[in-house]
Amino acid sequence: MLIDGMFNALSGMNAATKRLQNSANNLANVQTNGFKKSDVVSASLKSGGTNVTAISRSNTPGSLIPTSNPLDLAINGNGFFQVQSSGGGTSFTRSGGFKVGSDGRLSNANGEPLVPEINVPGGATQISVDSQGQVSANVGGNNEVLGQIQLANFNNPSGLSAQGGNNFGESSASGGPVAGAPGDGGFGSIVSGFLESSNVDIAEEMVSQMVSKAAFKANVNVIRASDEMIGALLDIKA
Repeated sequence: MLIDGMFNALSGMNAATKRLQNSANNLANVQTNGFKKSDVVSASLKSGGTNVTAISRSNTPGSLIPTSNPLDLAINGNGFFQVQSSGGGTSFTRSGGFKVGSDGRLSNANGEPLVPEINVPGGATQISVDSQGQVSANVGGNNEVLGQIQLANFNNPSGLSAQGGNNFGESSASGGPVAGAPGDGGFGSIVSGFLESSNVDIAEEMVSQMVSKAAFKANVNVIRASDEMIGALLDIKA
């Protein structure tokens, strides 16, 4: 019984450690635009103790932060921006801070261009993006449409694989991306001049850390007490 209790306490320590690590990652990204917090899912074992079964991600939207920059874009509703990752594949993100890169393509802060590409001619001014994702600019005194932003959606957005920060990749759990224009069907609309903040609740994460630390300490005390009792029993038998 004492040995079983020690193993149960050890599983509780492992679960508490994972919760602390997860909460620390959430807090580290509280200022990361478009970041989605994750939660540790655990279950009680029949033999006692606790087992971490999954890490789930919350896709609730963050708050919209005004910036007055027309190329700062937020999605009001479902969908993800598509960007070309450094590895050549397509990544998906809710972070819509874009700029005109040195090559003329609309790209994010990491230099990852939008997919499909939107090229801005040199000397273009008054760049704007409407709620349907149409990008326009004044080129040589004429207003021209430069391209159309396409969003991607998934059957199970929570199944997307995290790629670090605010980028995600498709997975077998998420299903393949379905692309469409903002405002069409189940896609959200574009809000220009705003960025979506992370959906991390600082107070909630601080409470989670306090609870996890208390659980870790309690399980350490169980192991310590069990070890002392086993030692006492061995001394008696000796």
